[in-house]
Amino acid sequence: MSQKRKRSNDQLDAKEAKHRIRTLEATLNDKSQLNNLVDLLQIAQSTQPKIVHAAIHALHRVFTHYLVQGDLRPLSKSEDKSSNVAKVILWLRDQYHDFQARLRDLLDQDEPGLQLPAMSILLHLIKTESEAHTQRQVSKKQAVTGYFANQYYGLLVSTLLQSPHFIGPLQKEFVEKYVNVYDDLRHYFYKDAAEVIDKALKQATGVKEEKDQDTKQQKKKQRATPAKRPSSTPKLHQLLVNTFAVTEAIVSMPTESAELDDFWTVHPSKPSEDGVDDDTLDDLLGDGLSGNEDDEMDDKAKPSQKTLPPLLQMAVHKRSFTHCWLALLRLPMTEDYYRQCLLVMHKRILPHMTDPRLMMDFLTDAYNVGGAVSLLALNGVFTLMNEHNLDYPDFYHKLYTLLDRNVLHMKYRSRFFRLLDLFLSSTYLSANLIAAFIKRLARLSLTAPPAACVIIIPMIYNLLKRHPTCMKLIHRADATVEQDDPFNFDEPNPYECHAMESSLWELQTLSEHYYANVSTLAKIFTEQFLKPKYNLEDFLDHTYSTFFKTEIERRHKKAPALSFEKPATCVWEL
Repeated sequence: MSQKRKRSNDQLDAKEAKHRIRTLEATLNDKSQLNNLVDLLQIAQSTQPKIVHAAIHALHRVFTHYLVQGDLRPLSKSEDKSSNVAKVILWLRDQYHDFQARLRDLLDQDEPGLQLPAMSILLHLIKTESEAHTQRQVSKKQAVTGYFANQYYGLLVSTLLQSPHFIGPLQKEFVEKYVNVYDDLRHYFYKDAAEVIDKALKQATGVKEEKDQDTKQQKKKQRATPAKRPSSTPKLHQLLVNTFAVTEAIVSMPTESAELDDFWTVHPSKPSEDGVDDDTLDDLLGDGLSGNEDDEMDDKAKPSQKTLPPLLQMAVHKRSFTHCWLALLRLPMTEDYYRQCLLVMHKRILPHMTDPRLMMDFLTDAYNVGGAVSLLALNGVFTLMNEHNLDYPDFYHKLYTLLDRNVLHMKYRSRFFRLLDLFLSSTYLSANLIAAFIKRLARLSLTAPPAACVIIIPMIYNLLKRHPTCMKLIHRADATVEQDDPFNFDEPNPYECHAMESSLWELQTLSEHYYANVSTLAKIFTEQFLKPKYNLEDFLDHTYSTFFKTEIERRHKKAPALSFEKPATCVWEL
């Protein structure tokens, strides 16, 4: 066989390939053999997983050695780029970038055996490069700035969020092992994800990239008042699915600066005596995906004398969190994701935003949609009204119209009644408004399932105890049937439905309910109001299943008849 014929890398068996990889790796300790790096990178392009696995780990060890030795350092402005040393460094950096590109390609495949080591290697290279940069600062007796190699981490985040293969073990490990554990990885994920989404939206809408001379105020305005959502595309939908999956799974968002103590790379330095200038701040926060950091620090968050490094400031973490969620909510959403965002809004999103009022438009629009979407938006809207002075004059009018027959059958029923009890808890609400809600609840109870009836009855009792002016509703006997009732159920305005002129004859009807628990509960209104109030939580989670379980587990004093003697003669006449 001719020696000139060489078998291609894809045809090498695993044993021979691993031997060649070890040989090439050993020669790379000698800088005169650097061209062997190209052969090693070529082997990493193989289609055989075992060969690729061995090659990328060998390259990881090689490039880690070069990073620690400073052979991959960025050239300073004072260095002569035409010198032999500079040319070698630039060539090595090109090979380093090719290796990182190959690792990102592996992330976009459906082979977990290659995805997981590729992500691990990429993150460890980021860690090594960040630590090497810090070590160079120490050796030159410069101020340690806690550099983070975000120019590579941003590309990793971009690849993951746009990949249809970012599922299963890869997504789980990225969230549980890295983003949910380390504060710097979480912060830069939020920051880079926002940038990826902004770029994708601009491409979808045909908007050109912002120029460097754009003012900080213009950027803030764009973030706070996002443009109209473009129509959905497969790329934007994939971006929505992946970004939401990670952001929803992150549960380690801190609430105070003392909790910022776990970092993947070098721990940020102690408070500086001299402050931090703009150039040092860019290094500390890391480069963006384009290689330049955008102006994410406003005037209040700019470091002053004896201030904490940005990565130890809660304002910086809240800002990246806010930018990410605002960008995510600008993506075209399906109704399912729309609901999921609203479900986590009041507990997982609003408390961590720099300014929760940025969500006013999103939440008020959702509240005006109607149906289940409005129910889910209730919590967020009330939080903004109660804590952030949102002016929503028609809130109770809209809440009144939401209370219809459909809400009694939704899976969010218990959530709605918890909120309804909270919204009507103030004793300063007008009696006409409370009477309208009481009467509407009573009317709905006539067609409600038993699980909803056992919620409505205690709620009406509590409302009557809290607002004694409405007690006339159970003492008036003028209206005893629906035909004589002045209450207008179809009137959307609670102040014009004539509830105070009506009576609660529906509660008397409930006392004859077919289900004994409901009828017994309804008879409380025929007795003196001596009970302080009901704990509504005891009634909210009942369903047909819980009722059935209660009945079959009930102990009977007397066993029910299961058989009978057939009569000798027929006692019925036809």
